[in-house]
Amino acid sequence: MDAAVAGQQSRRRIRPLEPIVTAAAPPTPAAFRCPISLEVMRSPVSLPTGATYDRASIQRWLDSGHRTCPATRLPLASTDLVPNLLLRRLIHLHAATLPPSPSPEQVLSQLAAADGEPAAAEKAVRSLAAKIAPEKGKRASVASAVAADLDSAVPALLSFAKGGAGADARVDAVRILATVAPELVAYLTGDGTQIKRGRVNMAVEALAAVLSADGVAEDAKDAVVAALVAEDLGLVATTLLGAGANGAAVLEAILTSPAADADAKTAVADRPELFPDLVRILRDAASPAAIRCMAAAVQVRGRPARASMVRAGAIPALALAVAAAPTAAAESALRLLAEAARCGDGKAAIAADAAEVAAAVMGRMIRVGPAGREAAVVTLWLSCCAGGGERRMREAVASAPEAVGKLLVVMQGDCAPTTSRMAGELLRAVRMEQERKGMAAAYDSRTIHVMPY
Repeated sequence: MDAAVAGQQSRRRIRPLEPIVTAAAPPTPAAFRCPISLEVMRSPVSLPTGATYDRASIQRWLDSGHRTCPATRLPLASTDLVPNLLLRRLIHLHAATLPPSPSPEQVLSQLAAADGEPAAAEKAVRSLAAKIAPEKGKRASVASAVAADLDSAVPALLSFAKGGAGADARVDAVRILATVAPELVAYLTGDGTQIKRGRVNMAVEALAAVLSADGVAEDAKDAVVAALVAEDLGLVATTLLGAGANGAAVLEAILTSPAADADAKTAVADRPELFPDLVRILRDAASPAAIRCMAAAVQVRGRPARASMVRAGAIPALALAVAAAPTAAAESALRLLAEAARCGDGKAAIAADAAEVAAAVMGRMIRVGPAGREAAVVTLWLSCCAGGGERRMREAVASAPEAVGKLLVVMQGDCAPTTSRMAGELLRAVRMEQERKGMAAAYDSRTIHVMPY
């Protein structure tokens, strides 16, 4: 009995184990966060209004044309950015009290596991982007981590760059891709047994994203172009042309980058398959990148490239782009049509598709900018008036809806004297063709030689 009582007393004296409580990380003060991005500031700077922002965020705000303080909405007397060294020191001291940040490898694992969870993916991308900031000095470690597992890290970053939440975070994903873009160039070369089409498309898509992004530094883009030029350019060009619109964007970067010398650009522009494949890409995908690549090749090689473009059957595809593409791409297509009209073969090709070309150019003439209107007038003038012109084109332009009115709008607009003169000659040719075919308007003016302003 005594033993039983003693056992009960000893059990009462033994206290259960208390759970281990870890100290929570101190909360981040609101003053440490940028009012624009809501992230902890890496390089705090102050505006004349006294408000403080992260340098990258406020610089983007100013570069977009704003001249007001985002927080106070007050006009800025100056756009000078003054570093806030005290706040930067406080942020660094606060960061020293936080638990150690995960390694790039751990963050990449979190990104791969965050499929379908936008918040988790954005957190992982922002964490990696913070590590590649110049003041962090961890760019090499992030690049090594991504390069160690390109086949899984690159698709995850590409997926977020295309559909992630937040424009800044999507730019961050592309900036991370830029750290390994030169390594991806190796995917474009080699024999067919070593390269799988899926890896090639992944590499080309990543390179196109890096070379087309506004948020990537120019020196990073130049490094990618230098890596491309250092390879077998013939094989690289063939691989890129087989990759569709993304490949055209990469080729455009090679043709326009200062990192590629004249010999490299000429080697690309002289590829016999360049224009046929670009025309195919333009027809299949209505790709503005294909139009820009054609324009870059013509800029590099001039007359030979212009003739190759015409022989490749680019005129009908460019007419479709003029009619349906976004404004910038339509203007580029109009300039290419004007280039084609400068040679005999190009003028003949335009006349062969007179109805489609005239309808596209006249339909878009007053719905583009001044450069596009000038290219439209040059195309029509070279086709209808220069050297006697092509009768089929004059008939097609005269049959276009509101042809006279649109030419008058161009003449009355803010255009160069040469453009106005060409439009006036076109107007005479159109009126004469309409009268010849009984299509003249109700009024019968004999004063179209007078400038209408």
